[in-house]
Amino acid sequence: MISLGSLADASMRALGAIAKSERSVNQAAERLATGEKINRAADDAAGMAMAARMQSQIVGLQKGIQNGLDGINLVRTADSVLGDLISINHRMRELYLQQANGTQGSSEVAILQNEIDALRVSMTELAQQSEFNSEPLFMESRTVPFTVGANIDNQISVELPKLVETIETIKSFENGDFEADTPGSSTITGWDIMEQAIIFGTDSIAGHVTPTNDVANGTDQNNPSAPGSMEVTTTTAQKSEGSQSVRLTSSGITTNTGYDTVRGPVLVSKDQLNMKIGDTVSFDWRAQGGEDSYDVYAYLLDVNTGETVEILDDTGTTTNWKSESFTITKDGTYKFVFVSGTYDATGGQAAGAQLFVDNIVASTTITTYDFSLPTDTLSAVDQTINTLLGHRAEFGAVVNRITHAVDSLTLTGINLESSHSVLTDTNYAKESSKLASASILNQAATGVLQQSNENSKRILSSVIKSVDG
Repeated sequence: MISLGSLADASMRALGAIAKSERSVNQAAERLATGEKINRAADDAAGMAMAARMQSQIVGLQKGIQNGLDGINLVRTADSVLGDLISINHRMRELYLQQANGTQGSSEVAILQNEIDALRVSMTELAQQSEFNSEPLFMESRTVPFTVGANIDNQISVELPKLVETIETIKSFENGDFEADTPGSSTITGWDIMEQAIIFGTDSIAGHVTPTNDVANGTDQNNPSAPGSMEVTTTTAQKSEGSQSVRLTSSGITTNTGYDTVRGPVLVSKDQLNMKIGDTVSFDWRAQGGEDSYDVYAYLLDVNTGETVEILDDTGTTTNWKSESFTITKDGTYKFVFVSGTYDATGGQAAGAQLFVDNIVASTTITTYDFSLPTDTLSAVDQTINTLLGHRAEFGAVVNRITHAVDSLTLTGINLESSHSVLTDTNYAKESSKLASASILNQAATGVLQQSNENSKRILSSVIKSVDG
């Protein structure tokens, strides 16, 4: 006779079997769905740690391979430039041999030299403009490391030579100290002069209309009734530095009406400098009234745009030497313009004054480039060719090293991928079999549990019937 205790025990065993088989079913289904044998640490803690380390190394190897290929591209780019430079040197060598031939006349020799000079310029431009990933290749001697491996210390380096010399020169306005000419000279080296009255905003200086500039009283828009005389000369009477300065003088002027201003004469630099933001200009000046007060003005003229930058504006009776400086705030091509002037401060219409200028400094840095290896003789060209060939040999050796390293990394990566797959990839045959087996067990356990429940119901029904009877 079946007891209730035995039925309860069978039910519990069936429930345990169902739970166990469901875990097996879920695990097998998860592995089949994800393709991963280890989905959580509980599946295989040691295997998960090994797989993670392998994956890190695999990723590092893949990046190392890419680094190596990028390095090969950089070295090959540099190598191709050297090949072009060698070809240019071969042509220069040919020209030197032709130039040395006794059949060449002086004009032919000059023509050949012009081509040699042009070829050197071409080499300079080629070496200067050669870049990889926007980085110059030959402007400086430098070591370029390539991380060809899974770790930072797996490096192969290439030495890039310096093939371009950077030459910086400081250029300033000519004869800024006015020492080039004899005292009293009316011809000023490096400067143009205008010995006439100038009306601002109407007349032109250096091909551009003068700026507008208001005066304290009266107007400078009237020509004087009597122009008097104006002159620009060097003088030893006044100087800020050295032995002399330049003097801009007006005298004997009768203004059109009282309190007028008459401007002139003018000093303009012949030089025009390409100046950049941050460049500076400076000069020393002194003014004094003659027959009345002075009114002086100076500006920088951008000869390309006609724009002006005021650097001096002053009116008075006399002043000692002063220094003015100005920082360029806009790139441009500038000239210096100094305008002397006189102001009829008393209203008596007699006017005249003097402006002294000295120690004019306006400097800007001009950067030029030149090929760093010698090519001025046939033997120098041969030396340069040998130097460039030496660099190409080094480049070739580096490319071979990187190529071998990439091949080795590729093979190592394949083996690691295989090992990683063994650790982590699902064995579909095995897991399919486990899923089928666990499903059968689950169904069987479910059937046993159902049968046990039916038996329990029958016993309970019998007990109820006997009690009722």
